[in-house]
Amino acid sequence: MREEVENTIKNTKTGKATVPDMISTEMLQVLEVCFIDYTKAFDRVRHEEIITILQQLNIDGKDLRIIKNIYWEQKAAVRVEEKTSNFQNIKRGVRQGCVLSPDLFSLYSEMIMRQIEEMEGLKIGGHNINNIRYADDTVLAAD
Repeated sequence: MREEVENTIKNTKTGKATVPDMISTEMLQVLEVCFIDYTKAFDRVRHEEIITILQQLNIDGKDLRIIKNIYWEQKAAVRVEEKTSNFQNIKRGVRQGCVLSPDLFSLYSEMIMRQIEEMEGLKIGGHNINNIRYADDTVLAAD
């Protein structure tokens, strides 16, 4: 089978598909991929970094104050049977069930991905694609 595929690719004209309406030979290339599993991703986002990112995106005034009020100065205690621990400040994580949480995480991961934007990825139609993301699922791609 491998030999047949190799022969078909070798005998294909540049930029043409092997059969009508199929994948262009431009798509037939070696690709390295890395699937990233963000373990407890939503729990690890630091509040200070969220605020910094929002400021870099020129989000300020009332919107920034609302987000700060939701996330800043949170406290939690742990209760085991009849005993309760001292309250501790929560400095990271986005709130479970909060409608802002997926968007805040997406902004956080977007800023990380912008740092790798120039790295070589898969070339499709003249575009460099080096990452594919949805919520906390990420695939890095390299040629």
